[in-house]
Amino acid sequence: MNLRFGAVFSLVFAFAPPARSAPPLQGPEAYATYAALFSRLMQGQTAAQLQDVLPGLSQRLRIAAEVSRKHWTDSNLLDANTKSAILPPKAMQGLDIPLRVTAGIPHAPAGMMHTYGYLFSQLQTPYGLKGRRWIEARIDERLGLPAGTFSPEPPAGEFTSNLTAVLYRLIGVAGAPSTAAALEPAATPLGRLEEDVTWETPEGRRVSASVRTHLFDMPSVPGAAEDGEPLLIYEVVRGGRHLIVTAFTAGGGTAGFIRSAKPADDSAFRPLYNLYVDPRWRVVARHSSGFLPGQP
Repeated sequence: MNLRFGAVFSLVFAFAPPARSAPPLQGPEAYATYAALFSRLMQGQTAAQLQDVLPGLSQRLRIAAEVSRKHWTDSNLLDANTKSAILPPKAMQGLDIPLRVTAGIPHAPAGMMHTYGYLFSQLQTPYGLKGRRWIEARIDERLGLPAGTFSPEPPAGEFTSNLTAVLYRLIGVAGAPSTAAALEPAATPLGRLEEDVTWETPEGRRVSASVRTHLFDMPSVPGAAEDGEPLLIYEVVRGGRHLIVTAFTAGGGTAGFIRSAKPADDSAFRPLYNLYVDPRWRVVARHSSGFLPGQP
């Protein structure tokens, strides 16, 4: 399993990407724009060439890559519902999103994939396009943040950095990226599910981690898709390091599933929400106290 627990080397960027005063793309206009940009990527264009539409994209992606390496896990690239690739390799190459294959399973840095990768994805799922969470769900606004905070053209900071800083703030973790804007999200913790898992590698080595699923109530924003649904944050914790897997608004079924979790001691852990786990690793133990109401 590649949970990115190794040593991390930080890069210092000499300048921040340019901030944009124009309002972020929303609704049908945004979908059409990303569809056109996706088509250009599939024709072999690169992020640098897409800067006629998204100024500063190349620099933002370099920042996102470093933030993703430091603060996120890896992500599976197949959508759980359609079993299809969320983003084709050619599009990933154009966006400089690293693609790796382990034991036949493709995976990539979750931070880059779940922000920029989802926006550019044209995969239709039962819930719409992957970019819906950033285009129509308007999670940034529901957290009391400026519109476009979670977009490639934020009022300040950088998309993946801003999202990481906000998620860390909500779950009570220090060490947000310096490339993020100063953000104060507004949300109320509903509780969390914590699963302590131990895996055995083919070499016989044991690796343990805590996998946490947090739920937060967010204020309502009229017109936002999934308005009223809580924010779900999925993370992996090991050795004091908090590594984000994903974040999205969780419908009643998903939130209900989390809230109904009971205490358990078994070996039945199953990674969710595109968390990449090396398929050669075997779960040998899982302990959970069940859903803990009110815990961030």
